[in-house]
Amino acid sequence: MPMLVVPGRSQALSGFRLSALIEKFPFPSGAIASMQSHHVHFIDFDAAYGDSNVSAVLQAAHEEHTPKITRAVAPDSAENVWAIIATLLRVPGESGAPRASIRLVSDNEDPQEQQSLTERQREIWVLPRRGTISPWSSKATDIFGLCGLGNVVRRVERGIVYCITFADGFEIPQVKLSEHHQIVNAGSDRMTEAVYEACPPASLIFAQAEPRPLREVPIRDSTADQELARPISNIEAAARQDESGSAVATTDAAVAVLARANRELGLALAADEIAYLVDAYLGSQAAADGIARNPTDTELMMFAQVNSEHCRHKIFRASWTIDGRAQEMSLFDWIRATQKAHPEHVLSAYSDNAAVLEAVQASSIREWAPLDSDGQRWALRDSGAVHIVAKVETHNHPTLISPFPGAATGTGGEIRDEGAVGRGSHPKCGLAGFTVSDLRIPGFSQPWEKATADVPFPAHAASALDIMLEAPLGAAAFANEFGRPAILGYFRTYLQRVPTGMPPLQPQDPDSSTAQLTDEPDMDCEVRGFHKPILLAGGMGSVRAEHMLKTPFAPGARLVVLGGP
Repeated sequence: MPMLVVPGRSQALSGFRLSALIEKFPFPSGAIASMQSHHVHFIDFDAAYGDSNVSAVLQAAHEEHTPKITRAVAPDSAENVWAIIATLLRVPGESGAPRASIRLVSDNEDPQEQQSLTERQREIWVLPRRGTISPWSSKATDIFGLCGLGNVVRRVERGIVYCITFADGFEIPQVKLSEHHQIVNAGSDRMTEAVYEACPPASLIFAQAEPRPLREVPIRDSTADQELARPISNIEAAARQDESGSAVATTDAAVAVLARANRELGLALAADEIAYLVDAYLGSQAAADGIARNPTDTELMMFAQVNSEHCRHKIFRASWTIDGRAQEMSLFDWIRATQKAHPEHVLSAYSDNAAVLEAVQASSIREWAPLDSDGQRWALRDSGAVHIVAKVETHNHPTLISPFPGAATGTGGEIRDEGAVGRGSHPKCGLAGFTVSDLRIPGFSQPWEKATADVPFPAHAASALDIMLEAPLGAAAFANEFGRPAILGYFRTYLQRVPTGMPPLQPQDPDSSTAQLTDEPDMDCEVRGFHKPILLAGGMGSVRAEHMLKTPFAPGARLVVLGGP
């Protein structure tokens, strides 16, 4: 089924941001006469809606590109379906026509034939990577469903189109701009986006891999030459080899198989973690624990995630030394020291997705609630004791590689954690903080930046300035779109050469072995700063007292995991 392509009605980027982007492109000054940008939206209709109805929606769009809705409408006609789509995709206050034609694009259509460009123009389409769903798409698709299009639209996605007009006299490179690495790096996020010359087919934009079957990793097999991961119908099938009475592999053989799975599945397990897993599935307690079988790829992936540094804080909990002295407390012990010294008013800490603090006069809090099932009459009622949820976390490396989405997902993860406290809580407000190296703003250098002006940023990472131009917007965008704004924040920069030892010594005279310090020594230094930034995402919320703690599970209980690891 063809997809509906709906261009935006205004510039996607401001003039300042377009000018900054042009400077990053690999063309000489003056080569680009102008560059325009606009969002483009892709509507993937449900197969049950039918080709004829999709064509009717396109016809309605051509007849009236900006329909006005003055009352609630049902998607019972092509005109109404288009009116809802156009209203949802239009920025409030926009009334102009889309910046390009609204059209249907099929899988067998030549992308180059869709374009109506002059010989001095080229287009770049920056879209989400194939097989991914952008954060914007997941939220927009939910909104489409809530507005009555759940049985009409399967998914909606968004990208940006840049139209470049080259100056007369400039010889346009005879290469695909979408394959030029400098253009790709400047105009897109390499981790989350892909670049095209024209609109790609729907099968590429909305491609989704089919779920793979559950697979077992045969660490208990006695044969060395076996497939690394074999499909099975269920977890119980992983234990059938033991029922057949076949020989069980040695510990060394099992470690070798799991080490191979560690490399090929990208689990990033340490040697001691591999040994732990082998003992769990192959050791003397395996039968008693009910797991005397091969592990599945899903179990290994989940173990790798929940046992990662992000979840378990193994480095923070590890023993450490300063100047050769073993420290009595781990870094995590120091973090917990404040709560240990002053536990008053702390109802839950270091045991859930966020902490819970006792609210002042928690039992006197009241709430508005509907009196009738139709929700037309509301009144204040006692809500019971309600306490405060508080959380702060970091999302540093993703923000270093990809500032806008890195900060956005950092904020989103913190909002998720606020709402996952106990048996359900309510996020209310948030904060976002940033610590980076010197900004080095062009034409606005600062005195303290001169001593480290020669320190480069890694090629794979964003600069401090790029981070501060993009990351605060990403954090704010996710928080605002979710309906939980960030109302607090901070911003710091630091980059400095720090002496690491004593200055070199010089003799008093050529015949003397007595040494003294020079007046202006060239001291050995190291550079300290925040090329890898700190993104601090935090927030507060509320939780009812009866929902504050999770329900304990009995050993052997079967759990359902929703979503990925």
